[in-house]
Amino acid sequence: MSSVVALGAITGGINLHISNAELRELGLTPGSYVETSVERMEAVRLALEARHGPLPEPNSGGSVANTADLLARAGVSCGFMGVGGNDPFGRVFVANFARASLEFLSELVSGAVTGYDFYLYSENGVRTIILTHGANALLSPARIDIEAIRRARLLLLDGAALDFGPDSGAAMLRCVQTAEAQGVPFVVTLANSEIVARHRTFFETFGPKAQLVAGNLEQVAVLMNLEPEASLDEVRAALARSAIDALVTLDADGVFARMGNEEFLQPTQRIEAVDSTGAGDNFLGAFLVAR
Repeated sequence: MSSVVALGAITGGINLHISNAELRELGLTPGSYVETSVERMEAVRLALEARHGPLPEPNSGGSVANTADLLARAGVSCGFMGVGGNDPFGRVFVANFARASLEFLSELVSGAVTGYDFYLYSENGVRTIILTHGANALLSPARIDIEAIRRARLLLLDGAALDFGPDSGAAMLRCVQTAEAQGVPFVVTLANSEIVARHRTFFETFGPKAQLVAGNLEQVAVLMNLEPEASLDEVRAALARSAIDALVTLDADGVFARMGNEEFLQPTQRIEAVDSTGAGDNFLGAFLVAR
């Protein structure tokens, strides 16, 4: 039995240094974030392999998968649900879970391509991201381990899953309804602000019922029907008028939380960052462990 059950993306991440000129030849704008089809992603991969030779081994990724991995490494009994292909990326993902003592509650799908992304760093330090959901788009209610949710002490949901595919929203709904019926508290991450806007009904319905909603300042601002550029003071005031308990990361400025009628603002201790990728995912994991 897993104390925490998480639902999120199964994604392989590949880091590569590349010139701005090469990015443009691939049809990418430096600094952009692009979601694309499996077919285009495979074309990009083949083009990169032709120019750079064998690509680096993928790192297991996916926002909530990163959080679940940290929970498991911290000694929390944790299981993960998600859809990956029975291909090299998918098998690496599951093997990394096993090394972290994180239980994989799903099965890899034969013939499907595991979702993956490229983090492309150009000479001026700008990061360009291109990704495909791949097999994540197959997420549906039939792939949810209902019994695992019923036995859990906490359910952790990746808000990005609402956008994976045609039936992924129904899968998220089934997770929440199962948790509510069983009295299992749940935490929802907000993914990106565009997903929050597209799936506002879900977030506005279940955000107040969640033990915690976690996201960055822009995402929470959009959830509160504010402009993405809203200030922390504006977001604080909006949260105070709502029934939502929220954990709001502020990048280099730290983190803000509102729990019930209490507010907390914790500044950061500045360090020389090598790579901040996944920092918010790991912070959420550490926060949940501490609670």
